[in-house]
Amino acid sequence: MSKRKQAEAIAESTAGPILAALGLEIVEVVITGPARSPILRLTVDRPEGGVTVDELQAASTAVETALEVADVLRGRYSLELSSPGLDRPWKRLEDFRRHAGERVVIKTAAPLADGQRHFVGRLAAVEGEVIQIVPDAGKPVALEFSNIASARPDIDWAALLRGRKRAPGGAQGEQP
Repeated sequence: MSKRKQAEAIAESTAGPILAALGLEIVEVVITGPARSPILRLTVDRPEGGVTVDELQAASTAVETALEVADVLRGRYSLELSSPGLDRPWKRLEDFRRHAGERVVIKTAAPLADGQRHFVGRLAAVEGEVIQIVPDAGKPVALEFSNIASARPDIDWAALLRGRKRAPGGAQGEQP
């Protein structure tokens, strides 16, 4: 495991419980930038979605000292906390369970037997570590969680821009 990956894991295990006490969860931890001035970026959200700027500020203040004490990164670095937005990536099995029944875009790390790696459709179920998806084109597919490279909600951005809302859950209607 690289030093950056180790530091990301330490940051997640240090900040996770603090953020959970604030009703937030870590979506992603990334260390980016040059080694002499890295950026530690925590993407956080509420389990049901939607985090405010004030909540991000409170979260940043709450985790800053703990990350310093844990010595996640030696020397100077910048800490950034942000929200993932509407198209929050689904990284954990719990993310898939929470969004069962919703529309999803999934890319696999390795192609399936038929060569396919990209799926758009409805997330039908999560059984153990198997993700069941009903693609818009084709038959239902079972994907091993370990083979999922990326997944996020399938959002109809054009409908949002036209003033019609298509929530990540797939419901469509007039925007309030």
